[in-house]
Amino acid sequence: MNLNGAELMIRFLEFAGVEIVSGIPGGASLPIYDALYESKIRHILARHEQGAGFIAGGMARANGKPGVCFASSGPGVTNLITAVADAKMDSIPLIVITGQVPVSMIGTDAFQEIDTFSLSVPITKRSYLVKKIEDLIQILPQAWKTAIEGRPGPVWIDVPKDVASAKIDWDISREKEIWNIQKIEFKDTIDLEWKKTFKELLSKAKKPVFYIGGGLNRPLAAELFCILLEKLNFPTVSTLMGLGICPYEHPRFLGMLGMHGSRAANLVLEEADLLVALGVRFDDRATGKLNEFCPNAKIVHVDIDATEIGKLKNPNLFLKHGVENFITQILEEDLSSEHLSSEEWLNQVQTLKTLYGFSIPKENQILHPVLILQSISNILGEKAIITTDVGQHQMWVAQYYPFRKQGSFLTSGGLGTMGFGLPAAIGAALVFPEKRIVCISGDGSILMNIQELDTLRELNLDVTILLINNGHLGLVRQQQELFFSSRFSASKFVIPANFIKIASSFGIPSFELSNECSQVEILEQALIRKGPSFVLLQVEPDLQVLPMVPPGKANREMIY
Repeated sequence: MNLNGAELMIRFLEFAGVEIVSGIPGGASLPIYDALYESKIRHILARHEQGAGFIAGGMARANGKPGVCFASSGPGVTNLITAVADAKMDSIPLIVITGQVPVSMIGTDAFQEIDTFSLSVPITKRSYLVKKIEDLIQILPQAWKTAIEGRPGPVWIDVPKDVASAKIDWDISREKEIWNIQKIEFKDTIDLEWKKTFKELLSKAKKPVFYIGGGLNRPLAAELFCILLEKLNFPTVSTLMGLGICPYEHPRFLGMLGMHGSRAANLVLEEADLLVALGVRFDDRATGKLNEFCPNAKIVHVDIDATEIGKLKNPNLFLKHGVENFITQILEEDLSSEHLSSEEWLNQVQTLKTLYGFSIPKENQILHPVLILQSISNILGEKAIITTDVGQHQMWVAQYYPFRKQGSFLTSGGLGTMGFGLPAAIGAALVFPEKRIVCISGDGSILMNIQELDTLRELNLDVTILLINNGHLGLVRQQQELFFSSRFSASKFVIPANFIKIASSFGIPSFELSNECSQVEILEQALIRKGPSFVLLQVEPDLQVLPMVPPGKANREMIY
């Protein structure tokens, strides 16, 4: 069989089981789109390349498989960069394929030429510039395996137009042999001496705590962790990216720690004498002032990425290991009562949880975002996937939404990207059409990728957008009020947008919550109907998300 480079790429994606890709075509990527014309792969035409990247990222976050997105050269590449950087920070597997000017024109400042390779290296696990068609044969499976093995992440393949159009003889009968993309599971046996030291730390600890993060945010890892939690009975705190791994109502779960975490979680960590960190970074938003984080605790750190171990906080015991394999082997050990949490410690933790958990707004504040979030949870139960943008609304969701299942919360953590929520919700809805996806956003964030409302309407997906509108960049305004003497510089939208009209103009049924109507009834109409819907919640600009650790302060120094 004689194939061109573009046909070879599409054939590989079919071989890898890709069913949906997102993107926007352009001159340099037209050979790829021409090859796609004959394929069964479904293409989602985004309205902006950043939207395409976040749609692919939303698919990957929802089902754990690599998301795939296409873009053309030049501005297509630069528009895509933020979404790819977001995936890198949150360890999300992506395959990014972009068109490029012909090889002979690289370096000539040709029309829509940009040095994609140099731009993409810092924000990917690996980047390729394909200079001849023969190289594609090995690059394609390499890229796929790189995206999924070890710590997942994005891989970028930049394909010049002449390489995409060049021809090669291809032996279909050897595809399985040549394109071996079977993920290698590293199941090294943990050293006996390491296990012995770990068990000694457990037995000596009086106040142990689990610290969990995004490395556990996979079905098997989450399931195994919950088994380990039942066995050891440790109090548990989570990063933003770890929410949903441990059910919200679990008696040992203290919620999110850190800057906008619960006082209970942060205060428990002040008392802890052993911190078992699993699949998690020591991120500044989680730890607060680093040298005062967990001041009394010995630290055990298990992570698949060796570069994270000791990068910020030196552990007493560390293991470069996948968390699934680690937990599986630890569960096989004889863990007696001396390794478990004591009743005294659990009672102390429960007291802190009772005294310093998140406070629920009064019932007369019926339009408080927290109460609206509770209503959404009551209506949808465990059938929903929640996405957010970045801002106050994201922190309210992290604090109060009762996530009970792994994969039910998709958000931008490390990069903290406004504009993530809507296209990510589209991606989640594409891979889970049977679920209701709820994108919770703010007026600042939604405007960053509002053009994807058009994509949503075209696809007619079951996505509801809840827009919490305060006419400001809320978290910016809050910090200006708290730390900059209420000097509100460039944080107010002077002429507020009419979001109901905007959503309606895209053909999306729109609703507004107010004191004059039944909030539950309106939410039910929006959430249960087929297809997309838009719900506006107007709030006062001085509403703050608390508690909060001031920048540069220790977690115990929370404002509340």
